[in-house]
Amino acid sequence: MRLKLLSLLFLFVISFPKDIVAQEHEDEEVHTLRDLFTKGEIEGHIRNYFMSTINDGDLTDFYTNAIGGAMMFKSKEFMGFEGGAKGIFTYKTFSSDLNTPDETTGRISKWEHELYDITDIDNFNDLDRLEELYIKYNFEKGYVTYGKLAIEETPLLNESDGRMKPFAFKGLWLNYNLKNHVFNLSWLDKVSPRSTVEWYDFNEAIGLVNNGFQPNGETAHYHDKTESDGIANFQYETSIKAFDFRANHYYLHHVSHTSLLELDYHTNNWFFGLQYAYQIPDNFQEELAYEERYMQPDENGQVFSCKLKYEEQDQWNFSLAYTKAFDSGRFLFPKELGRDHFFTSLSRSRLDGLGDADVLALSGAYQFNPNGLGLRLEFTQVFGPEVGDFQYNKYNIDEYFQINTRLHYELHGFFEGLNFDLLYVYKENLNNTSAEVIFNRSNYHQLNFVTNYNF
Repeated sequence: MRLKLLSLLFLFVISFPKDIVAQEHEDEEVHTLRDLFTKGEIEGHIRNYFMSTINDGDLTDFYTNAIGGAMMFKSKEFMGFEGGAKGIFTYKTFSSDLNTPDETTGRISKWEHELYDITDIDNFNDLDRLEELYIKYNFEKGYVTYGKLAIEETPLLNESDGRMKPFAFKGLWLNYNLKNHVFNLSWLDKVSPRSTVEWYDFNEAIGLVNNGFQPNGETAHYHDKTESDGIANFQYETSIKAFDFRANHYYLHHVSHTSLLELDYHTNNWFFGLQYAYQIPDNFQEELAYEERYMQPDENGQVFSCKLKYEEQDQWNFSLAYTKAFDSGRFLFPKELGRDHFFTSLSRSRLDGLGDADVLALSGAYQFNPNGLGLRLEFTQVFGPEVGDFQYNKYNIDEYFQINTRLHYELHGFFEGLNFDLLYVYKENLNNTSAEVIFNRSNYHQLNFVTNYNF
């Protein structure tokens, strides 16, 4: 049924007259219902993603190639109102066997499956999703949107478009601008997590990926137990001379409250930023059995992060960042809702699930030619996590270091919109190298080659 709906959407969009994609119309005013559609906008992308993970020693290696695309139609605005719809699809073109268990650990591919559907490991073809279907009202100082919608990026709740399908959300979003003060207020009650195709309510979604461990070492079983109805988010942003300030508060119904503050300072070629996050559990968590809790009543996640960056004429930059997760509890935010954007966060390395830990990150980038070829090098090291210390280590990881190398190349002229990304990741544990601990998690080399054409 989803495939038929998406096919109809694509046929509906491409059947419009040619003037729908023209940059200028002779008459931009809406006079008829037909004008809402024929004077609307189309945009989308085609993406090809090759990924290969080489695990340590005799552990099984994997590779796969996925191709897909997305197309969005946005109607012409009329009396402040507009509507939109977006469909997205993915197919596997070639691959190693991703479902044969590794002989040592008994586990299958992790990263490669994230290009498809992590909830149905045998599905490599029926991977379509109606990602957006919304109505939006624009007014002088902002807008309000309802439906399946594209959200504003926040430090925790975000689309994180790093696979074939990003995180997608349904709900209500209000944006209001007052001079240099920006307010965003939202309530989201359904989510389609990254690397999935179905839509879930929050009780179904939270814990869909990995429940990890409770602080006492018991396996956590909170999936389908939270009775959460959704998440509310308040975000405030302002700028005062060289300072930028942002405040977020997330209320995850029946689960937790998380506040995050960020203060940035810009001067000449320098940037300095501070972040602080504070968490407390919702009282409902105490009503659940110990192993069914997402957060224990005595857990109080706190995180401090800072960053210093120097940039020279948009040609090269260098940055140093540090993050401290305090021993007051683990920092917890559902993997099904986004990825944390602390200053030390980078691809394949996040803070979620850790407490009593220190993270150091170094990065440098060089642009060989404007809007052309660019190189970025990133290094991070995580200190503190110990295998078996579940009090501050939800996913039972070890201390590790990681190196990311990324090449980005954009084409112009006739090929405007076409770009290439080559990401190489090397990750290695500092202490524990047992197969059960490192397989698909550390001590691997990974190559990601992504081709995007945006139109």
